[in-house]
Amino acid sequence: MDHFLGNFIDATEYELPLKIVELFHRAGPNFLEIGFGGGEFLLQMAQNKPEWNFVGLELSMVSCQKLLKSVLRKGLKNLRVLLIDAQFALDRVLPSDSFDGVYMNFPCPWPKKRHSGRRLNSREFMEKVSRVLKPGGFFQLYTDSEDFALGMVSSLESTGLYNIGAMEKNPSEGVNTRYEAKWLSAGRQIFRLYSTLESSTARRDVLKEEEMPHKWLSGEIDMDRLEEIYNVPIIEGESLVKFLRVFKSMGEESYLVETITVDNDYSQRFYINLVRKEAGWLVQLDSQAKPFRTPAVKLAVNRLASIVQQ
Repeated sequence: MDHFLGNFIDATEYELPLKIVELFHRAGPNFLEIGFGGGEFLLQMAQNKPEWNFVGLELSMVSCQKLLKSVLRKGLKNLRVLLIDAQFALDRVLPSDSFDGVYMNFPCPWPKKRHSGRRLNSREFMEKVSRVLKPGGFFQLYTDSEDFALGMVSSLESTGLYNIGAMEKNPSEGVNTRYEAKWLSAGRQIFRLYSTLESSTARRDVLKEEEMPHKWLSGEIDMDRLEEIYNVPIIEGESLVKFLRVFKSMGEESYLVETITVDNDYSQRFYINLVRKEAGWLVQLDSQAKPFRTPAVKLAVNRLASIVQQ
């Protein structure tokens, strides 16, 4: 792997759920960090434990790029990075019973009431964590927010799945991240919570990927029909689709339709391409788009084709 993207995992290019042994070409033990931020903790762990495999989840492309370049510079072979929503990854992408430990270091506590739905300390979230942990595996939280930590304790208790350890205040052993250093320099308290999984009874809804969706249309198409449904939700079962904007190519007969889909609570934004071919009009995902091929994505392609066909 002589390029920093060699340690990047694009989950859309793999059969799901991922197989951890295929990512590292060896067996575990395997460990996961949710929201690695600057990546200091993962780098330190990967260097200190070369026999362990580490996976990091993050939503910031800048953070992912920074960590990946550090991994390449240090020549580490035991760390992989996914740019992905953690809740979706836990629920649909990562394999069950696959990690010996899960770390969360200084997640945003989202203290305002109106942002409470974004906090990663709900019962539902901890049930998702339990799906990827091996029985006996641990979950470790470091945070500067006592309220967040107490909320996590309550959620862990409500699942009935974890053996919950005592919450430590200002633990002697830290995680050496920039956030920890920032809060310590500001005189704030640090809280550590360590729990182990006793059993996981939560059922896992593994993502079922559809065939690569496309449609052939004979005859002409009428793009003006889309104007009546811009930003209007199209709902079918647990799938939602919205068509946002249309862009017309200057050089050929083709269009790009900006689209949003939602499967349960997972949203994706991408483009659908309509291009004239000898056999008619082809409606397919744009070649630059890499959404997970969920039922909502398939619905979007099929519904767009039916709307514009004359």
